[in-house]
Amino acid sequence: MKKSLTLATVCSLILICFAIATSATIKKGATIAFLRNNDVWLMDADGSNQRPFVTGLTNAAGRLTWSPDNKKLAFARRGALQLQYPDLGGHQHAVYDLFYAYTDSSNSFWENITNTMGAQYPEFSRDGSKIMFLHDLNANMANVVKPNYRICFYDTKTFLLRNLDLPASSELMVGSPTMSPDARQVAFVVMRLQGEQFATAGIAIAGVAEFPLKDDVILERANKWQGATAPSWSPDGKWIAFMSSDLSNQALSITSPDLAQKKVLWKPSAGLGFAGGPVSWSPDSKFVVFATQNGSIYKLAIAGGDPVRLSGPGTDYNPSWSN
Repeated sequence: MKKSLTLATVCSLILICFAIATSATIKKGATIAFLRNNDVWLMDADGSNQRPFVTGLTNAAGRLTWSPDNKKLAFARRGALQLQYPDLGGHQHAVYDLFYAYTDSSNSFWENITNTMGAQYPEFSRDGSKIMFLHDLNANMANVVKPNYRICFYDTKTFLLRNLDLPASSELMVGSPTMSPDARQVAFVVMRLQGEQFATAGIAIAGVAEFPLKDDVILERANKWQGATAPSWSPDGKWIAFMSSDLSNQALSITSPDLAQKKVLWKPSAGLGFAGGPVSWSPDSKFVVFATQNGSIYKLAIAGGDPVRLSGPGTDYNPSWSN
């Protein structure tokens, strides 16, 4: 295991030599970061002025998130842990860690946030005091059979991690977490094992102080929101955007956190499915941006109407609206 960790460190040092971050002017509430060819790019909120931000990575993955002052962008990078058994059999699984990219000219570089090899899907709190992310507790185990995802908080001042644990007997896995503006609640995808695969049960909402939650409590809440995935809480706290997990009947919808109000915003035409990641909200909670499977990014008003394509088709995914 030490050899694998050492090799990962060496690979990280090699990547530092080739990845380049450039200073960037971030317009308050009017800049969108996104992934293109697994590097980080920027564009204005109308799709214009598309330009590279952090290039040479080739392995940026998943959700991007801005600090409240727009001076830092947090993102994940993907690697792999490989194992060769004595009988020459083998095993490989993906590993992730979080990084910052700085936007000002005096700090035009990027740096590590975590080194657990199991950190991805970051989301900054509204006050900047913490970053919530999806934490695979099994990521640095060489012979792991399946991941063990938990919601985790990273304190941006003390650098300490806090997992929202489930009971040791839990047979559930969590995914795609998003937090309320006051960081007191989280909405997350609930997955349970069916045979050898995890299936989506729905989305559950829970108070941070409620953890650890028992499986039956989580499933009861997820059953009220079946077939939903990729939640994203609006900045004003009034809405949670989500997508249907049924690939034959995809839709982008919003609901109030108490599930009392629900509205379907848009259903993609045949052959144009969602890319799988959550939407990103405009700071005023009036618009969302999202990616489709053909590598395009769209903007949509929650008041209604058709989406406007900002980029693509190509390799553009995971848009993130600046604050």
